[in-house]
Amino acid sequence: MILARKRSARRPAKTMVEMAFIALICFTFMFALFEFGRIIFMRQVMTNAARAGGRMAGVIPITYTDPATATQMVKDEITRNLAGQSLSNLNISIYESDATGTSTGVWTDAPFGQTILVKVEGDYGNLFPTFNFLPTSGATPNSTHLSVSVLMRVEAN
Repeated sequence: MILARKRSARRPAKTMVEMAFIALICFTFMFALFEFGRIIFMRQVMTNAARAGGRMAGVIPITYTDPATATQMVKDEITRNLAGQSLSNLNISIYESDATGTSTGVWTDAPFGQTILVKVEGDYGNLFPTFNFLPTSGATPNSTHLSVSVLMRVEAN
């Protein structure tokens, strides 16, 4: 006796629908990870730029130049170290501070051994506004506000 084989029902539409759901979830997760990685990268670039500016502010001899020129030199150093990354509403603050980061005066008046705080802030535009799982706290739509502060000890003056 020969048994008849049971034919499996082919359901290509079901497979396509399942694949669409799974692909949507996977791509959304992948784009969110990519966006998060870009923001972490930008924070690191900002930290390096603020550190370079703080180092310059800590060792620049104020006696040979006026405070406005020295401040502009430090801001130019920070901007150069941002390496052309696009930040809207870029704000660079430099001031003398205590160990907690509270402003105690103008940075060009900081004596030897005192700390200078360099703060770099800006809004970084998200690449995928449709898949925006990250908070949009920036002033512009679909942007993330990033802020980095660096304390450096004065070695000049």
